[in-house]
Amino acid sequence: MDTLYDWTNFPKTKLYSDIISEWQMLLDNESLNELSYQSFLQKTPAIFLTASDSYLVVSKLKLGSDYETDFVIVEEGYSDGTIYEIIEIETPHIKLFDQKGKPSAKFNAALQQIRDWKRFLINNKNEFKRIFPTVSTKVIKDSRLKFKMVIGRRTENLEYLEKRRQIAELENIEIISFDRLTDLAKSRRHFSDIPEFYAAQMDSVSYALKNELANPFYKCMSDSEWRSICKKGHSHIYTNMINDIVNIRTYSDYFEVYKKLSPTFQLAERRM
Repeated sequence: MDTLYDWTNFPKTKLYSDIISEWQMLLDNESLNELSYQSFLQKTPAIFLTASDSYLVVSKLKLGSDYETDFVIVEEGYSDGTIYEIIEIETPHIKLFDQKGKPSAKFNAALQQIRDWKRFLINNKNEFKRIFPTVSTKVIKDSRLKFKMVIGRRTENLEYLEKRRQIAELENIEIISFDRLTDLAKSRRHFSDIPEFYAAQMDSVSYALKNELANPFYKCMSDSEWRSICKKGHSHIYTNMINDIVNIRTYSDYFEVYKKLSPTFQLAERRM
């Protein structure tokens, strides 16, 4: 990247609010299927899926020949190694409970999907190490893996909320609505112009490279792209593989729009 950007300005732009509006229109369109939401999130993961200390999301990561995750968020875990949040998404239009208050068939199917992922990783430690390099291969207790389901819309039904919470605790997963992703995007006040984590270990990395890593317009990596990143088995992906990450990943068309908004979003001083 030849130009440095002050990413902190992004949430203040009309472009950012337009992206959120586009997302909300998708949520209200009951004719859309899961692929429509998967595709939109695949090009906007930094806005709707990630929190701090995460600059990489994988889409459609395969677990053997039978299973496929929707998203995997790669988080910096500092001395405890890389953390992976494995996400199953359904659609905003699914009801979690039927009229009798029992889990719906689609909700149960989504829960079983996550159970299958856990069982696969427990039974296939070598594959675990290949696709989730970190300091531990534990899946259930003291794990470097987190599991999340995104399903349905927000509800004010207290009975359903309590049942959802009980199921989440029993399954050791997080269950949220699609509206929670909207909340995450709306609550952002800024993006970092450079990642600040592991400052000492990244002293040798140029400011320009760290500025590019912080680009919030990155798209999700594919299964094959991710496997090329993690094949060296580093337990700290960002500090060890930053060059590979920025060389492989691509950016959405929204980035081209952002670059044309104003030269004030470019950093005046190029620090190396």
